[in-house]
Amino acid sequence: MQIKLNRIIHKGWTEYQEVLKQNPKFELRCLFGKYQYIYESDKGMISLVLLKNYGFKDKKDVWEIYELSANKLFDDVERFRTKTQALKRIKELLKWTQ
Repeated sequence: MQIKLNRIIHKGWTEYQEVLKQNPKFELRCLFGKYQYIYESDKGMISLVLLKNYGFKDKKDVWEIYELSANKLFDDVERFRTKTQALKRIKELLKWTQ
């Protein structure tokens, strides 16, 4: 089964950059990494984003997946310590075989 990957600039990151242009002294950190990765197969569509300094109790970066399709592959969002762990889960959900 094939999977498509589309990398786009995250809307939240773009909006944060606009705020910085208008107010360079703005001190709230950007929550999102620059890119949003969208994985799609005939099973559904899943978004993967990096959450900066978000994580668990130690405020480290985490990777978050959420479903963009209405196929109910999983509930709500799932967060992972590494991109590798998140990709493994995406492969399981989308039944990605190479």
